[in-house]
Amino acid sequence: MPDTLMAYTPLGSRADGELKSHGSEAKVMLTEVSPSTMIDLRLDPRDAACVKAAGNALGIGLPLASNTSTANDTRTVWWLGPDQWLVVAPAAGGDALVDALAAVVPSAINVSDLRAEFELAGPHAADVLRKGCGIDLHPREFRPGDCAMTQLARVRAGSRQIDERPAYRILVERSVATYLWDWLTDAMREFTGK
Repeated sequence: MPDTLMAYTPLGSRADGELKSHGSEAKVMLTEVSPSTMIDLRLDPRDAACVKAAGNALGIGLPLASNTSTANDTRTVWWLGPDQWLVVAPAAGGDALVDALAAVVPSAINVSDLRAEFELAGPHAADVLRKGCGIDLHPREFRPGDCAMTQLARVRAGSRQIDERPAYRILVERSVATYLWDWLTDAMREFTGK
């Protein structure tokens, strides 16, 4: 059965026709990420058979250490808590992935409509994030693969470092996505001049 989800981006209704990216790759760049399939998983990490079954269904293991993630070419799994993970995968094939996971982890829930996703990248990306969150982003404390749920600009958000540039993926509830986008673009002005 084909996926019937029509994805709308949180910034898609902006009246000014603003592009879904802002900034400069040489300094700092903010980009809206295309809508993804997001699946919330809850299971007992001590249940080795269930953890293994979830990993087999995903094609990637669950991160078991706090504030870490695992990733392959198409999927990322964020550790959100001692018994909670968030799977982020391409929108295409999302229904099949949800079904495959639900067959082995009954608590697998499709939460794709809950969050928006941004990417903040470039030499000043960490400087922008530091203006609004309390995560220690020093390279010896927060490295590629690390993730955390935090307050960013007074809203609940997730941040995951994806590489050394540094680049970060930011997850935020769709209802406040436009606010956070505007806050981030304003926080970037020091570095972009815009």
